[in-house]
Amino acid sequence: MSVLVAYSNTPEGRAALRHGHRLAQSDNVDLVAFDLDNFTTAEDRSIDPPAVDTEYEGHAVRWIGRHREDPDAADELLDTSEELGAQLIVLGIRRRSAVGKLLLGSNAQRILMGADVPVVAVKAEQHDH
Repeated sequence: MSVLVAYSNTPEGRAALRHGHRLAQSDNVDLVAFDLDNFTTAEDRSIDPPAVDTEYEGHAVRWIGRHREDPDAADELLDTSEELGAQLIVLGIRRRSAVGKLLLGSNAQRILMGADVPVVAVKAEQHDH
């Protein structure tokens, strides 16, 4: 079991990683960060041996990135969630303008609506902006 974080190098992505880290630690499960911005090879994505690992505040993080030519990052993240057997997805969301409130970010909306597991949406802290 694992917590899967939808990561991007933004205040929202960093907030999602922090929150996912806390959840993975409290549940004593693996933390996997799916990098929405970068691509990895099939070898990096393989489960055995594990993909590129680093640490985040003392907890191991498995970093995987996109690998399909398909420009749809949300679908790829949802497929990855199923492949990993993730128990939870964590994603960052941002405040929207009045017009932007009509639509949640398209990736975030599709992940929220398409996931087969619970999704936690977190906002960036004010000082991250």
